[in-house]
Amino acid sequence: MEHTVKKNKANRIAMRFVACVFILVAVLRFAVVATGGENRNVIVTAVLCGGCLIYGIYLLCQTFKAQAYDITYVFGEKTITLKTYRRERTIGYDEITDLGYVIPNENMDYGIVQLYIGKEQYVLPFLGKSQVGEALYGMLKIKREEAEAGKSAGEQTEQV
Repeated sequence: MEHTVKKNKANRIAMRFVACVFILVAVLRFAVVATGGENRNVIVTAVLCGGCLIYGIYLLCQTFKAQAYDITYVFGEKTITLKTYRRERTIGYDEITDLGYVIPNENMDYGIVQLYIGKEQYVLPFLGKSQVGEALYGMLKIKREEAEAGKSAGEQTEQV
């Protein structure tokens, strides 16, 4: 099975713009305080500028993650292949640390499958295809259990 999650390029550009605004405001405000243009509340201004700068850098870094771009998921027998514009990544079902299925609104035909691979979260929305999302969730749950059972059986044979 193959599923593509499309991401909007305009959202990435807007987030980068907002991040640059936070960084620019922090740097300019800190420059005004550092040059001695204003002497009141230097510590409060420095803390706020530091927070603004850190948040701007955080937002900017988030826009360069793989989850910010289109991802095509190819679900095979033993592995999942994630195809992004930069690279392909193949992972085994045993690498899935957590799995979830969310129905945001009972009145809508909408479902979300959440994959946690290590510290990364991947979200697969199914708008108008909640049955496909439920089927994929069930298949992933079974494959994950099979992979963990095979892994634990392999570890037991190594110990003997």
